[in-house]
Amino acid sequence: MANNDYTSQRELLEKEIKELESLRTEITKPELPTVTLDEKEYTPPTDAQLKNAAESELAEYKTRNEQAIAAKNAADADALAAQRKAAEKQLGEQISALDEAYRSAAQRVDNDVLKRGLARSSIAVNSKERLEGEYLGKAANVRAELGGKIADLDGQIAATGDKLKAALNDFNLTYAAKLNDKLASLKAEREKKIDEVLEYNNKIKAEQAALDAEREKTESKLYSDAIEQRKKANSLDYLSDGERDEVYKSVFNKLDAFLGSLSAKEAKHEIQSYSVYRDHLSNKYFYMLYDKYGR
Repeated sequence: MANNDYTSQRELLEKEIKELESLRTEITKPELPTVTLDEKEYTPPTDAQLKNAAESELAEYKTRNEQAIAAKNAADADALAAQRKAAEKQLGEQISALDEAYRSAAQRVDNDVLKRGLARSSIAVNSKERLEGEYLGKAANVRAELGGKIADLDGQIAATGDKLKAALNDFNLTYAAKLNDKLASLKAEREKKIDEVLEYNNKIKAEQAALDAEREKTESKLYSDAIEQRKKANSLDYLSDGERDEVYKSVFNKLDAFLGSLSAKEAKHEIQSYSVYRDHLSNKYFYMLYDKYGR
């Protein structure tokens, strides 16, 4: 009667034996903690943002100077108006004084006529005509002088609006130049900041690459060492006598259980025909197994 084919059971048995002879923990490549260096983040402001910033910085300067120009113009206009009022007053006072002088002189002539009688009335008329001519001449001179001054002041007062516009236009030119200088300065600062951040981040990237390379190198070394340790652990040669005997004993029990499940004839055929029983046992345990099933 032919022996049964226990190939599949034998292969499974050998697989189980190898597991007994080896460490049962999986070796995976270690992953060390990653050290991440922080790069600087910088979003450069746009030209429009820089222009707003420059205008904001100069806003107080612009307002202060515009208010000073307007205040000076208003003060000049008030001073001119005060001068005009004083000239008008002076004109009125001088004309009043001339009127009073004329009336007094004319009254004296009339009084003299009354004293001297009608025969001398022609003299009185001539005297009054002379007085009136003098009065009109002096009044005309006063009006010409002070009237001309008032007209000149009126012209200056009328021109204060144009002077204000001109002063503001001159200041705007100065402000525009100052604004351009400030904007150029802010743009230069932006470019400097961009260069500094770029230089710093490039340095950080180089340092990060070096750290990553060193970490990967260390991980590979640890992995290689672990594999080497696994190889040693999988080899019975690296075990102590006591540990080795424990392995052989476990394997013996596994093989004994399998052979014990067969008939005596099948067990004898198995142990005599297949090397799995000799390859995985020490002499001690092999002969114990062989004495039990192979004779």
